[in-house]
Amino acid sequence: MKKILILNANPDEDSLCNALAYKYLEGAKKSDYKIKIVNLRELDFDPILHHGYNKVQELEDDLKEQQELIKWCEHLVIVAPLWWGSVPALLKGYFDRVLLPGFAFKFKPDGKGWDKLLTGRSSTVIYTQGAPFFFSFLFMGDAFWKILNKAVLDFCGFKPVKRFALGGASKASEKKREEWLEKAYFLGLKGY
Repeated sequence: MKKILILNANPDEDSLCNALAYKYLEGAKKSDYKIKIVNLRELDFDPILHHGYNKVQELEDDLKEQQELIKWCEHLVIVAPLWWGSVPALLKGYFDRVLLPGFAFKFKPDGKGWDKLLTGRSSTVIYTQGAPFFFSFLFMGDAFWKILNKAVLDFCGFKPVKRFALGGASKASEKKREEWLEKAYFLGLKGY
């Protein structure tokens, strides 16, 4: 039975992302997957990595639990908005504090590469953006996706990493939003 962890990274409970995360959860429950959902806004942690990786910053209990959940899962679903071409500060802080050296990756002693410590897991990123999708692709070089896919998830060993990008979300009709929610439900049903 597939183990799925859903990270709901929008700090706003009344957001489209929140609705998408819970629609995915609803679909996944129908398929009897083992599922856990985490609303990042409910975690108690300091999202700032105060000394970079030069000094150990003690993990809060919520973050210790997050590391256990990431080790537990076989598929990680991240639901987030694209803000200023990147992830919300809350999700960035989560990555900085949870995906630590020695847990998510380990640089080789000779300085030639790194070991990906979270292999054997796949991921799906569901994200919304106010602008049409082509705007991010053409004018920003699809930076959000490149960073999340390559510099975070693939860097730690998640493969494959898939996406469901929802452009023009701020002006989407009710019908379009319902279509997206249906798609999120279907993704959950299939465990993608």
